[in-house]
Amino acid sequence: ICVGAVVADLVAQAIPELPKAGASARTPSISLNIGGCAANVATGLARLGRAVQLCGAVGDDDLGKFLYRSLAEEGVSLDLFQVKPGERTGATFVINTEGEDRRFISDTAANDCGWPEALPEDSFEEVEVLSVHAFGLSRRPHRNDLLRWFPRAQAAGALTILDVIVIPGENLLPDLEAVLPHVDLFTPNEEEAVRLTGEADLERSLQRFIDLGTTTAVITRGDRGLIWQGPEGTGSIEAPSVQEMDATGCGDAFIAGFVDAHLEQRSTAEISTSEMMWRGALMGASVAQKPGAINGLPKRSELDLFDRSTPRPHSLREQISDH
Repeated sequence: ICVGAVVADLVAQAIPELPKAGASARTPSISLNIGGCAANVATGLARLGRAVQLCGAVGDDDLGKFLYRSLAEEGVSLDLFQVKPGERTGATFVINTEGEDRRFISDTAANDCGWPEALPEDSFEEVEVLSVHAFGLSRRPHRNDLLRWFPRAQAAGALTILDVIVIPGENLLPDLEAVLPHVDLFTPNEEEAVRLTGEADLERSLQRFIDLGTTTAVITRGDRGLIWQGPEGTGSIEAPSVQEMDATGCGDAFIAGFVDAHLEQRSTAEISTSEMMWRGALMGASVAQKPGAINGLPKRSELDLFDRSTPRPHSLREQISDH
């Protein structure tokens, strides 16, 4: 089950530079897509053939109808999905500028309403993975929601995952201090990790997240790969080399790839942590090659082909540490 942000993404292809106040710029295209971290991950898992439910909310407007229809066509189960009368559907402008990281302007809209309160109490008792996405972006879910969901899912044997969005000027650490002891995998990106801990040294940031209670922490770094720390030690992986078009949704794709490998491990084979991280990195690299968060999400056959044709980096190993 993927829980959290669901929005309609308006994605502008890259422009040479942002226009000054009062000026205009021309982009090759602006596209309307499924968006929101939870919806992105759910779509990625559905394309890989996984049974996945999406838990979140949209309004009963045209954008909400677009998202409901598009998610259903992708094969995402919408039994826990809510359409809230009288609410706006969330939307995000994704602005890409050549040579710079993308910019986001979000209206969280229906994501802020009380949709978590309508969830059945037993929603998370018989799942293999419960992942909560974009925590910190919207007013819901909040800390108390997560403290209801995560312990129940863990007690049922599920892997729990928490992804965050850190808004500048807002302090998310008190919530993380309460929630991370119930989280198996915590997945901030580099900028979020630095904002949360104030540490430019990412290894210190990883240790801080472990000290706060999460079992494993991974910091994604875009085209510089990722690093992680868990019970078996620390590790790093270089990113697959691809021609990047748009980095939107790469972190969400990473989670989808990791979850897919975790589910494979539970059902068929023993897979190392480094291999699960690599599968996530492959998904992220796939998404980076096309505009938007979901256009580059591969089907199973496409992911397998990409894996076979992509050289494994030298750093694809777990670097066991003494701590």
